[in-house]
Amino acid sequence: MGTRRRTLMPLVGGIVAVAGLFSMVGSGVLAVNFTAADQAHQIYTDRVVGQYAAGYINAQAQKSGSTAVAQIGFQQADLYGFCAIAKQDLGGVLGTVSLVVTGGEPVDGTVTDPTKKITANKLFLASDSLVGNGENIEQMTLGQSADTLMMGAGNPNPGAAGAFGLQAKLMQIGNLDGKSYGIDLQGNINLPDLKIRMVPGTATKASCVS
Repeated sequence: MGTRRRTLMPLVGGIVAVAGLFSMVGSGVLAVNFTAADQAHQIYTDRVVGQYAAGYINAQAQKSGSTAVAQIGFQQADLYGFCAIAKQDLGGVLGTVSLVVTGGEPVDGTVTDPTKKITANKLFLASDSLVGNGENIEQMTLGQSADTLMMGAGNPNPGAAGAFGLQAKLMQIGNLDGKSYGIDLQGNINLPDLKIRMVPGTATKASCVS
């Protein structure tokens, strides 16, 4: 029994850590403001509609150092389906396991149920890879000095003075796949049909709908 409890501790800890990403309240620094895990996790959504976005290059603190990321913030982001996958090698009999967090409609490449839209306020991502289809982008600037970035009136998202920054009034991106070192919600979110589950082995995007 004692061995079983020790084995379950990392699993429970992983669930609490990932679930906690959706209930954080920021301390005033508008970025992913915590020490990230050393290993990235995958994020997927069929569509994200972000209003008043701003981003810049930054070093994301990790447990064993730091890594280069794009810090991207949205004053508000609507997500049509959400899936996050983190994996960990627990060794022994269990080996590699994956934590799969899903919410809203199934992430299957098509928006099928807009009534299950997820709305997040003051959402920040620290990612080194984001891939998707730019369906609609409005009033975007590239190369703006990062210290002047704003996520709408009264919501600064500043980086270093003179560093590269981008800013847009609207960013609608379809089939977004990303590798992230942190998601920081500094406002509030609704998560219909929230599911948190463990999957043996290395989960893939197909696990988002299974």
